[in-house]
Amino acid sequence: MALTGEKGAIKTGENQITKIENWKLNIKANEVDVTTFDSEGWEETEISTKGYEVSMEGIFNKSDKTGQQAIMTAMASGSSLPISLYIDKSASKADFTGNIKITGIDVEVATKDKIKLSIKAKGTGKLTGLEESSLPA
Repeated sequence: MALTGEKGAIKTGENQITKIENWKLNIKANEVDVTTFDSEGWEETEISTKGYEVSMEGIFNKSDKTGQQAIMTAMASGSSLPISLYIDKSASKADFTGNIKITGIDVEVATKDKIKLSIKAKGTGKLTGLEESSLPA
């Protein structure tokens, strides 16, 4: 059975960030080349640090004082925010959690369209939810 995204959600702390239409989590691991003369001509690598980025898009909601406004405030101050990403918002626990620093906010206004909001953030510290038991089925 394929999963679909209509039940997704994103929260900061206990507050849902309203009017978000999609979110994306990009996880990466940095590679270190450890190839030596003993590698017999084959490259060898080890994984060192890991990191993640979060992006989200939706409809600008000026009245969302605990979600969208918290993001704007964090951007202005440079402070970090807790983030919880849900594949199914009715789940008792988020699929992924961590802390982020906002690195970009775009607000787009067009005559014949909704006011669009796009947010980019970089993870700071550990991301939880990568453990085998916590991955979605």
